[in-house]
Amino acid sequence: MALGAGAATLIAWNFSLGVRLSTLPGASPAFRTLSGLCAFLFLPGLVIGLLGAGTLGARVLGPLAWMWPVVAVGMVVQAAWATLRGRSSVIVALPIAAFNALIAWVSVVRWLDGLGATQPAWALTPGMALSSLAALVAGDGAFPWMAAALVPALVPAAPARWRSTRVARSLVAAACATTVGLTALEAPRAFDTLSDVRTLDASAPLARSRTAPAIGVRLFGTLSEAPPVAVARQDMALADSLAVTALQVDLAADGARAATLDSVARCLELRRDSVVLLVTFDLGAAGPRERTDGAAMRVRLAAIERIVRRLHPDVLAPAARIDTGAGAPSVAWWQSYYEQAAAAARRADRDITVALATDASMTADSALVDWVMRGDSPVDAVALTVRDGGARPTQFTAALDAITRWVSRARTAPTVWIAGVSAAPAVTGETVQQHLVRRALAWSAAHAWVQGVIAGDASDGLAATGLRTAAGRARRALADVGALLRAQRDLPSAPSGADALPPHDTLAVDLRRPAPDTLPPPPP
Repeated sequence: MALGAGAATLIAWNFSLGVRLSTLPGASPAFRTLSGLCAFLFLPGLVIGLLGAGTLGARVLGPLAWMWPVVAVGMVVQAAWATLRGRSSVIVALPIAAFNALIAWVSVVRWLDGLGATQPAWALTPGMALSSLAALVAGDGAFPWMAAALVPALVPAAPARWRSTRVARSLVAAACATTVGLTALEAPRAFDTLSDVRTLDASAPLARSRTAPAIGVRLFGTLSEAPPVAVARQDMALADSLAVTALQVDLAADGARAATLDSVARCLELRRDSVVLLVTFDLGAAGPRERTDGAAMRVRLAAIERIVRRLHPDVLAPAARIDTGAGAPSVAWWQSYYEQAAAAARRADRDITVALATDASMTADSALVDWVMRGDSPVDAVALTVRDGGARPTQFTAALDAITRWVSRARTAPTVWIAGVSAAPAVTGETVQQHLVRRALAWSAAHAWVQGVIAGDASDGLAATGLRTAAGRARRALADVGALLRAQRDLPSAPSGADALPPHDTLAVDLRRPAPDTLPPPPP
């Protein structure tokens, strides 16, 4: 709400000020023309910048992605020109000019990233810092795109005539100065985070066990309704070209409607015999009503049973995360819920694997994972799901380390899935995404109890988080996934009985050597 209100204020500011600047007496024709163009083009440019990265807008708006960085740079030139003319208050002009420079920097970097350019950590740092601040206001789920909603502001080129105008200008300048100052304070931590992830030891050849885990992608994003035809066609084409051995479908709390499930089932119908299907069903906010209302729980359990009967998943996570914040359910409630969910799922399919979804970040996660590892629960597996939109890349590596510690203390190692590698390549860069995917693949190679890895979203949906852009360009991490899948297909099947290979027999896959681009272009 705060970011939306701020953006709306700057939009109104730019429109009203742009009209005045375009007819300002005494200003040069070039300055008036520049100010008018910036005021006229910044809103279309912002819309293109926000929607052009998504699957639905990429075809129409993608070729115009250059417009937003051009407008942002034009606003910087206008701000510098107005400041140097000296007719407006420097206290107002300088903070706005600095804010415009920050937004232009982030916009140009995001545009270059969309073209596949390799960028150093220092170039990505302002965008990472600004997005981290935005995530504090709007939540981690908005991390990949919320910073783009911040728009630059035109700088006045004449003194304010009215007291109300002076107050408004002072408030805008103060907000711009605060944003720039907080971003500067956040920048060192953002740089350290990017540098830490980039130094992960992920460039060595991978050792793949002959009983390698399934490797796949998440399809369609998080579904609350049937996936759009364009999204379904593009994601399924990528899964087919890679010949993945696992697929993930993520359903929102209201995504278990019959129409949604029927649409997903039709998309997966021809592939169910050759891949492992992991379905995650988001519980939503389990507030007091869900904890005490038996009718709400019965609706939830009926939805789980409907999902199993229609999609026939091999693995089901009946909750996307463990929520134990203020007013959230207790560990005992979660245990009871998973017991009821497992019973409902096995009424439809007695052989289904029920997985506990955890991001390994809180004490409650540790308690529930320990409950699973003791072997006296109806839950068969652990699914690592770090859902922060890529806002904290090091949280994913910390979660892998936590799972390793927990399994090392278990009497019998449970089945473990990596249900997605959380990344935001438009903010943190494609190199960070590549290193996180490599770390996930290497970690799964080192532990025989890992059954599968979902390397990430197949392609960009509403935000740039996928292994392939909405325009069809493969990101660097996709080449690693494809190389590993090809290596697994080339492995001879392990013999059985006395001639079986020892468990340490492995195959090295060098991810440093780029694989040929065999992916087809996105379907029309």
